[in-house]
Amino acid sequence: MRLFSLYFLVFCAVCAVMISPAKAEPKPCIYLGWWPAHWNHQDYQPHYENAKDPHNTQWNDKAWTPDDWAAQRVDRLSIIDDFYRADILRKQYMDDDIPVLEVGPNFYHLSGFDKRRVTQMVDNVFEATDKEPHMFYVKDPKTDKVIGLYTKNGGLHLQ
Repeated sequence: MRLFSLYFLVFCAVCAVMISPAKAEPKPCIYLGWWPAHWNHQDYQPHYENAKDPHNTQWNDKAWTPDDWAAQRVDRLSIIDDFYRADILRKQYMDDDIPVLEVGPNFYHLSGFDKRRVTQMVDNVFEATDKEPHMFYVKDPKTDKVIGLYTKNGGLHLQ
C-alpha cells in the first residue's frame, strides 16, 4: 500500500508540472542548465516580433541594408536567383505601368522582418521605386490578389 501511495504522489507531481502554464522568459535553473547569472546583460526577446507595434515600423531599429546580403555574394542578381529557386518569388512584370512582384508559397513562411528584407532587396536590385509611381504591388499568384505594396519611404505594407 505504501508503494502505491508513493507512485500516486509521483504521478500527481508529474501531472502538476505538465499542466503548469508555459512562460516565455528565462527559467531559473539552479541545479540543471544555466546558472542565474548567465541571463544578466542579455537582450532577451521571448518573441521575435512584438505584436503591439505596427508591422511597418517595428523593425526601424534593426540595422540592415541590402548591401549586407550583397557583400556575401558575387553579384546581387544571384541573390534574386536564389529567391526564385527557393520559391520565395515567382514572377515580376508590369501591370498598367505599375510593377508587380508575384510571391511564391515560401514567402509566407518568412518572418515579417525577412519579408521586408526580400522586397527591399528586389527594389535595390531592380530600382522599381525610383520611377513613378514609386511603389510596386506584391501579389499572390494562386489567388490573383494584391496582398500588399512596397514603397521606398514606407517599406512593405501587407494586408
